Parts: sequence; C-alpha cells; structure tokens
Amino acid sequence: MGRPIDTNAQEWLPVRPELTTGVSGKVLQDKPMKMVLTRVEAGGIFRPHRDKYNHLFHILSGKGVFEVQGEEYELGAGMTLQIQAGSQHGYRNCGSEELLLISVNNPAE
Repeated sequence: MGRPIDTNAQEWLPVRPELTTGVSGKVLQDKPMKMVLTRVEAGGIFRPHRDKYNHLFHILSGKGVFEVQGEEYELGAGMTLQIQAGSQHGYRNCGSEELLLISVNNPAE
C-alpha cells in the first residue's frame, strides 16, 4: 500500500518555538518514527537541548553548523548527521540561503 504526500499542499508550521527562531516544518510521518521536512531561515537557530530519542538529519540544500556534545560539524547538501538519544545538540543556518533538511526522530532502543 502506498500513500503519496503532497508537501506543496502543506503549510509550514513553527517547530518547537520555545527552542527555535526561524525554523519551520512539514510533518511527513508522525509514528512510530517522526520525519519532518525542516526549513531554517538564514540566521535561524535551534538552541541546544536534549531529547529522549535518536536523530538523523539529512541536508537537502544550504549549509548549517550542528553542535553535538560541544563538537561542531558543518554540513551541506548530501550530508547526514546521526545523534544519539540524550546527547546535547542544536544547529544554526550559517549560510545566506535557506537550510532545508529532513529530520528523523527515531525512538531510542
């Protein structure tokens, strides 16, 4: 069984506004694993925090600096970052164009 998702028909909604500035998303899947098409404006930021689930960030376009446990990684299109549950992490758009990524929240084992 297949189910097409037309992201062009979805509205961009704020992502965790208590932790972000300039970050919005479109949910592609919610359970059991959450997947979000995420857009980060130039200068946008997702402040450092910890989650009870694993993350996978795959960059579609733009570039960002991702911080995990005090280490910084600059990522661009085609790059992916895995983050273990409980690790402090955050990111920011370090370019002059929008940063577009797929964010996957995967339950910790």
